[in-house]
Amino acid sequence: MLTMRTSWLLGLSVLLLSVLAQWAQEGGIAVMAVLLAALAWGGLAASVLATGLLASAYLLNITPISWIASAFSLYLTALAGHVLKRQSDLLHQRQERVRNTLRSILYASRRVARFEDPDELLQRAPRFFDGGPARGACLLRMHAGEVQVESGGCEPAAWRAQVLQAHERGEPLYHDPGGRGPFRYLVPMCQGYVLCVEPAGPLNDDERALIDAFADLVCLVRRRLVENRQAEQLSQLMTALASSRSLSEASEKVIQLLLPALAASSGLVMIFRRGRFVPIAMAGRVPEAEREFLKDGLPAGQGGVWRTYMSRRPLFVEDYATFDLRVESVLEAGVRSLAFVPISGERRGRIVLVLQDEQPREWSEEERDFLALVVRGLGLMAEQFLTRERLDALMRLEREVFDSPIEQAYDRLLEYAVRLVPGGEAGSLLVRTPEGDYRYTAAIEYDFEGLREIRFSMEDVRDAWYARDAEAWSRGEPRIFSAQSKDIAEVSYRTAPVEVIDQAGRVREIKANLCLPIVYQGEVLAVLNLDSFSDPEAFDEASIDAARAFAQQAALLLHEQHYRTLLERAASTDPLTGLPNRRAFDHDFGVLWKTAERYGHGLSLLIMDLSRFKQVNDRFGHAAGDRVLVEVGRTLSAITRDGDRVYRWGGDEFAVLLPHTLLTGAVRAALRYARAIEQVCVEDVCVGVNLGAASFPEDSDDPEELLRLADARMYQAKSEGLVVEPRP
Repeated sequence: MLTMRTSWLLGLSVLLLSVLAQWAQEGGIAVMAVLLAALAWGGLAASVLATGLLASAYLLNITPISWIASAFSLYLTALAGHVLKRQSDLLHQRQERVRNTLRSILYASRRVARFEDPDELLQRAPRFFDGGPARGACLLRMHAGEVQVESGGCEPAAWRAQVLQAHERGEPLYHDPGGRGPFRYLVPMCQGYVLCVEPAGPLNDDERALIDAFADLVCLVRRRLVENRQAEQLSQLMTALASSRSLSEASEKVIQLLLPALAASSGLVMIFRRGRFVPIAMAGRVPEAEREFLKDGLPAGQGGVWRTYMSRRPLFVEDYATFDLRVESVLEAGVRSLAFVPISGERRGRIVLVLQDEQPREWSEEERDFLALVVRGLGLMAEQFLTRERLDALMRLEREVFDSPIEQAYDRLLEYAVRLVPGGEAGSLLVRTPEGDYRYTAAIEYDFEGLREIRFSMEDVRDAWYARDAEAWSRGEPRIFSAQSKDIAEVSYRTAPVEVIDQAGRVREIKANLCLPIVYQGEVLAVLNLDSFSDPEAFDEASIDAARAFAQQAALLLHEQHYRTLLERAASTDPLTGLPNRRAFDHDFGVLWKTAERYGHGLSLLIMDLSRFKQVNDRFGHAAGDRVLVEVGRTLSAITRDGDRVYRWGGDEFAVLLPHTLLTGAVRAALRYARAIEQVCVEDVCVGVNLGAASFPEDSDDPEELLRLADARMYQAKSEGLVVEPRP
């Protein structure tokens, strides 16, 4: 378009060139005049000028030029000028449109910079095109395969496929149906949104590039706003964590911060202990039914929290009703969408943050990234809190163990180990006896009564079960078995009776085992076994670190207990014969009775009184009598069957407990003992013996009654001159 001043100058130039062409009789000047006219006013004006120049030349008879050639030249010039002018005008219009679009974008950019709410910025993005190159714009969002209008006045139902195509490809899509309209430009944006611009006419490449740049600008500014808001929230989080005194308190503060930030309805932090996920913090609108359901914890293998624990990766469930591991009680409580995020402070992901919503929802990338930052901060604090908790627990353990009887001390030691070592669900404690073998002194989640009678040699424990070199054994290095790579039951069968270890030890259920020799000054005082029934990879580096810390404290405690055991053993041992005394008999009889009663197998009792022992004392003195008692004790111990136990009651009375033995077997054993005792002599006097036998369940189902019966039968045999009563 020409200004008034430019038009006058062009008109004057055309006039001067026309006069000069006539005066100089030069056709080239005429051509220039026609071309300038075409460029200034178009082809029609140039044609009129060319006709005027030809007419003037004819009337004035100025030149003898060829009229045909001159006319063709001038009119062709007019046509070329017309085409050039048209292109110039189109270029000018395009530049003007680009300038207008650019002005609109720049104006919108200044408005974008003023926003403080990232969500409001995105919602109002279509309004920035008001007064620009578009006759309309809207913001669309993809949800569950459907197109939703978030803001603006579009009706995308008819062109849903185009929106899906642009969203899935992540590239702008321009719809131009042959230049006739309606025109549509779809630009994918952040957070799964699509910007739809509907221009009044076709868009050129420059205009589309400007719209693309504007969409990128909106997303960039929105991202900055989101980061600023998250930075502020993280600052609040770290302040809250710094003032927390426990993991539970810190977790609750984190949930309270996240609920408004992510528009969630409720949240929990759960920790995996003893085969269950138990909540350590709750906040928000947690349904009462869910609270009641989670009171005892969520068993291993259930729910999204278990999948997160096993995969060690976050899990986001948009519609809980369609989730394959959903817990029906949680769904019935009204929970419809969840996010499960492992807290990185626990390397196995044993602590999981759970956010819940009452409506199905998408979890955006920004929300997922923000949660990752939050749990990283909570994870660092969690590691500190758990370390402090373990140290506090070890201090409490020391006080409790020293104040407890020996058997209770072992129980407390094992309870703390299962609770403090990550991955432990069950466990057992083998303690070395003065004889050098190992026996169970405590068990959790196992039948202790069934296990306590098993004895293991050093070779059984170290070479078959621990299965590492002697140096590692002496250093107390932890050993881990996983059911994925080792048949734990088969290894167990090498060291213990199959029927007992299967039922009482549940070895077929064990998925992972951590074996820890507890060493004091190079001597393995005990062996701690921690087991998992749910996860073959339950024990990791965190478990090993915790086990080592526990072993150091446990070694000191067991060393003290070892000396206490020696003192108690001395109190339960007959000093003359070295056999267990009446106190030991009473203890063992009660233990064996409970085992026999539980499993329904036999338990027999022999009570014996030496005959002719008084003659030895009278003829040879009490020193000779003592030698007889020592020899009888040595003889009985030598012929005692594995599992049977011999005791000196006092004076010249002895007793034998025979587990897994009925009355007929007890009578045969009594005859064997009698024959051996009759070989004990002092010169020409050989002692004899009278025995009374009684058996559970044949004779009595009451331990006191069984004891009285065996004692009465011994006196009956003595009065009747029999070796054993009842008679074989």
